[in-house]
Amino acid sequence: MSNEINNLSVIEQTDIATFKGTMEKIGQFQRLVRENLSEGKDYGTIPGTSKPTLFKPGAEKILMLMGLQSTYEIIDSTRDWKEGFFQYQVKCTLKKGDIIITQGLGACNNKEKKYVNRSGFDMDNTILKMAKKRSQVDASLTVASLSEIFTQDLEDTEIEESEQNHSPLKKHLEESREPATKPQINLIEKQIMGSHLLIAKEKERLQEKINKEITKKDASEIISWWLGDKQKGIVGEREKREKAEKEKQLEENKKKLLMEEIATLRHEKFLEDDELFYKTLKLNFKLEDCTEKGLKIVIEKLKKYGEEIDE
Repeated sequence: MSNEINNLSVIEQTDIATFKGTMEKIGQFQRLVRENLSEGKDYGTIPGTSKPTLFKPGAEKILMLMGLQSTYEIIDSTRDWKEGFFQYQVKCTLKKGDIIITQGLGACNNKEKKYVNRSGFDMDNTILKMAKKRSQVDASLTVASLSEIFTQDLEDTEIEESEQNHSPLKKHLEESREPATKPQINLIEKQIMGSHLLIAKEKERLQEKINKEITKKDASEIISWWLGDKQKGIVGEREKREKAEKEKQLEENKKKLLMEEIATLRHEKFLEDDELFYKTLKLNFKLEDCTEKGLKIVIEKLKKYGEEIDE
């Protein structure tokens, strides 16, 4: 019961506007990451899995984008030269200057499937590097809120091994690098980049993508991001922005009607002079900067002022 009360207390103290702004920034950063990481180099997708796997180069790019530095600490290890068993547990700490932002953990041992047929005596350094890499990826996914986009359950070394064995993954990666089709590019240039709902920076990034010979897969993701995907239950960014635009227009129309009502009341109460109006109602803000709620308060003040004069 006390935990429920504490949880409610945290929610009540949360600034909803700030929370909404933070979530929007996270979404923007996630899109930035998607647009700047290369499949097959920074991350890899295994057919049949729900999310791609983040690789070490991708994690390093993310940390560079965020201006973070990484340090590493071995928190546990076993180096049994007699039995040929080696294991490491490493903690990665991400810092911004002297401030610790977050930490990640990674572990590796030579009893894992991909190492079991190799001599443990020449694997000591390899095991340490893999544990270090895993801790870095773990920290990167956490600090950048990317767990819903990437996973680290599958290692890039496994993917490389699969490619060498000519598994379906190699074909999948080759297909993912196919250039975008002409209809895809036309749709992006005309329907997406031509929309007034897209900000200049977004248009610049899309143009850069097209100039770099955008892939078929990337084009599909951009189109899905903008138009949505009903089969996957994804609401497109265009629909979201159109809805927000309508809500903003509705709010502006409401404020316009309230301003007209205020203008009528000011005329009736002989308060058309701005200096007299603000002084009489003791307002320390401009009407133009006022919210809908604030304008309603001004209207009530004007009505009460009229009642006092009538008395």
